[in-house]
Amino acid sequence: MKKLTLLLLLVSLFGYAQVDYKGLVKNIEDITIETDIETHFKGVPFTEEYGEIKFSDERFLRFYGVFVDKVKINTSYGGKRITMHFFDEISDYNKLKTKLTELYGNPDVNERSSSTYYEWKTESKSLMLRVSTEEGLFTEFDELVVTLFH
Repeated sequence: MKKLTLLLLLVSLFGYAQVDYKGLVKNIEDITIETDIETHFKGVPFTEEYGEIKFSDERFLRFYGVFVDKVKINTSYGGKRITMHFFDEISDYNKLKTKLTELYGNPDVNERSSSTYYEWKTESKSLMLRVSTEEGLFTEFDELVVTLFH
């Protein structure tokens, strides 16, 4: 009886501690125009407000291997718009800009007084990366917006 009690205690202690976080990790680059968002993000906490779905659990959100702080997804007549905010780290910006340039070629660059926009376009999507600048120098990684076209 003591062995059975000890076995049940150990199973209950270690059974709850083993959560499959890898199964919950969601790669945002896998989303297509046909993707059912609620099914794709099953198990990840989210809020829904006025047709926008918001995720803000960085443990589970990735875009080409980079941790994402917050994701906002909405669908309109033009397609599905995915807005991502990162952790303001220059390394995240450099990784993403390098990866997107590798995948989609050199971006169109639009420099303004306080921000720079990098944009890549294909037939099925548009990717726009925006950073804040001061006197032409990087200050903050603002957002990455992916628009998937119908």
